[in-house]
Amino acid sequence: MTWNYDPSEPHLTPERFFEHYCQREGLTPEQARLPEVLVATFQGAAAQRLIERTNAGDPHDINHTVRGGHGIGNRMLVGRTPGEETPVAVTRLPVGAPATALILETAFCRGVRTVLVCGSAGSLLDTLPLGSVVVVSRAEREDGTSHHYLPGDQTTEADPGLVTALHQAATRRALAPSIGRTWTTDAPFRETAGAIARHRSNGVAVVDMEASALFAVARVRGGRAGLIVTISDELFLPWNPGFHLPIYRDALVQTADAVLDAADELT
Repeated sequence: MTWNYDPSEPHLTPERFFEHYCQREGLTPEQARLPEVLVATFQGAAAQRLIERTNAGDPHDINHTVRGGHGIGNRMLVGRTPGEETPVAVTRLPVGAPATALILETAFCRGVRTVLVCGSAGSLLDTLPLGSVVVVSRAEREDGTSHHYLPGDQTTEADPGLVTALHQAATRRALAPSIGRTWTTDAPFRETAGAIARHRSNGVAVVDMEASALFAVARVRGGRAGLIVTISDELFLPWNPGFHLPIYRDALVQTADAVLDAADELT
């Protein structure tokens, strides 16, 4: 089954859901408001780094509602960057485009305008081995979520200014980042030989599960988003996983530092 993009008004908007949430929990929208910058990741080690370096904690007005992932989404913490002490929201995003989009929708309702994410991705190119770092510029859309936000003939792109900021921050940390495109898919066990060959031949650098939705939601909500990824596994040969290796884990944690550096550049 295929469908065309539907531009009509959504029946349930994130604004209406946020209003319902505040009423249910006895909160004002201001009490649930977040800083304009959100730093986020999908991985535990990077989340721990972001939390530790920002000294992030529960907003005191709503800590009874956000613990355990209940209420308006996953747990949103608030802290400050270690450099310029920029106020930031901090969270660990769920894996996959649909869940990521849900969290971002409510985050934008709560005041977020800029999203900086560090994550992981599979490499499609032999020039990007395990532990390499890539700042994502654009996503090839083979997810379902982004097609509910933008027509299929439109591209989903990172904010150019955030691409520059993340690339510069990662360069200063000697991560030797490249800039490249990602293939966003909902089905990692259907990353077929034919699809890998097709994307490789088109110069696509990596494969992930969230970028297209991340960029699409930010665009529709009038925000901006940037993504930096560390290569966790290689798909240009028989699958070579590196999730457990220090070369991947160390680089991932350093991209969390780069995300915080980039957040400081926005002030």
